[in-house]
Amino acid sequence: MEEGIKINKTIRYGYGFILGIAFNFNMDIVFSLLYSNYKLIRPIQEYLAAIFLSYLVFETLLLVNKQLRKKYTWDKDLVKRLTYQSIIDSSIAIILVMGSKWIFRWIQHDMSFVSLQDEFTQGFIVLIIILGFTIGEMSLFLLNKWRFSLVELERFKKENAEYKFELLRSQLNPHFLFNSLNTLSSLVYQNQENASLFIRKLSDVYRYILDQRDKEIVSLETEITFAESYLMLMQLRFEKNLIVNLEEIKKANLYYVAPLSLQLLIENAIKHNIVSKSKPLQIDIFTAEEYLVVKNNIQAKTYKEVSHEMGLKNINSRYTFLTDRKIEIENDGNTFSVKIPLLNKTK
Repeated sequence: MEEGIKINKTIRYGYGFILGIAFNFNMDIVFSLLYSNYKLIRPIQEYLAAIFLSYLVFETLLLVNKQLRKKYTWDKDLVKRLTYQSIIDSSIAIILVMGSKWIFRWIQHDMSFVSLQDEFTQGFIVLIIILGFTIGEMSLFLLNKWRFSLVELERFKKENAEYKFELLRSQLNPHFLFNSLNTLSSLVYQNQENASLFIRKLSDVYRYILDQRDKEIVSLETEITFAESYLMLMQLRFEKNLIVNLEEIKKANLYYVAPLSLQLLIENAIKHNIVSKSKPLQIDIFTAEEYLVVKNNIQAKTYKEVSHEMGLKNINSRYTFLTDRKIEIENDGNTFSVKIPLLNKTK
């Protein structure tokens, strides 16, 4: 984080004028309260002298603090910087103000009675002003540091989220290929003609995966088109044992989903249920209340295939990065359904 507080030139050349008038006016108010015969409205020469002193003091302090910054920074030596700057700046300011005042009086040959109370009052007010500016500078530094930390924290969260998202997305390609090769290995022994067709369709499907691998979301229309190709592969294997009812979705091009999410849900249903002539598996795909629903009848396999729990877990993890809306899973013992939120372009 950059050290020091930069002062705008306009402010720098204007603060002496304002501070000089404010300082002199405040002193007049204090003395008018202390002495009943003290006139609140003072000669303009006193205000001009106060303006000159303001420039002299603060320009001097800027140079001193510039040197002090080289040894003690707010970032690394906060306490020492606050202590030394308070002591040094206050001392220099009091010496310059009181010294200039005495030199001015000596030039005017005005060596009349001097009240120690007045001198201490002026010195105390100078001290309060300098300490106020020092604490103010420290407060601005801490505020900027806090804001900088928030920005860095948000940047870290974003980068961490993007990294996790990339890890999740990178799991899809090998996962899909692994399951497709398993299907193909079974199909080769059952029907070589269908196996040949499966290979051609698989190349089309995998081309889609490669095209969408760098995208966080795709249109529902595109995803459905891909899912239809994937379903063709599955029906080459299971034929009439797999029944899929895909509802015609209106304005599908206006909605978006995470790529391959529909395919993973279909794959999940096939993987965990019996698909046979005596027990055909039925999958219904439709939309309801801004959700895409994939629903199937439950006919659990008597044996469980090796599972890395990547399907639903992967989809759920990806959607946490895309929306605050949750994935809904329902299981009534007869049917199993998963609802994934339909997104708009801005997610």
